[in-house]
Amino acid sequence: AELLLSLMEKMGVTKLAGTPRAERLAHVAGTLAQDCHKDTRHYGQEMVKMLLNNQKFKKLLEQSLSPHDL
Repeated sequence: AELLLSLMEKMGVTKLAGTPRAERLAHVAGTLAQDCHKDTRHYGQEMVKMLLNNQKFKKLLEQSLSPHDL
């Protein structure tokens, strides 16, 4: 999770939103944000916060997560 967050920060959310795997990335970030391990959950939550700054990812996250989890 930490490595994925680092890669997301380097690439940038706008660039990632234009990739074919954007939907999968949003789903994975949401899943990691709900993980049972504290560190994994922390990095997942950081990913979700980052992705929510982009309209496309915000819509994808709203589809894959419940409003309570956002």
